[in-house]
Amino acid sequence: MNDDYYVIHKKVLPDYFEKVIQIKEIINCGVNISDACKEVGLSRSTFYKYKDYVNRPSVKVGKHVILSFKLVDEPGALSSILNEVFARKANILAINQEVPIHNIAFVTMTIAITDMEMSIQNFVNDLRECKNVVDVMLIAVE
Repeated sequence: MNDDYYVIHKKVLPDYFEKVIQIKEIINCGVNISDACKEVGLSRSTFYKYKDYVNRPSVKVGKHVILSFKLVDEPGALSSILNEVFARKANILAINQEVPIHNIAFVTMTIAITDMEMSIQNFVNDLRECKNVVDVMLIAVE
């Protein structure tokens, strides 16, 4: 089994991972990224490098996920994803779709996964196999 995620104690990680989390929390309070980086003492380039990969675990993991999709702009591409989500007992809460550019459509979905009977990783992998899906990226887990 090839999992992309690990649970690691922060003592063994470089301190900049904790700083990335601190910056994300400061940004959520309305402070801009430059000021948050200065306040924490981390370069913006380091923040941008790790911001999508470092998250604090939620108390109740697995309530909602936000996924970003790149889809080939073909009829039925979005429909196949919706069918897969429904088949996994998940519920779509929100969909944001951009106008396709160069035959690629960008879609972001917020999905409730409380009733889902599989891991998030397997769910994402199954969605990657849908027709016309170029890529799926896990943005957030609550």
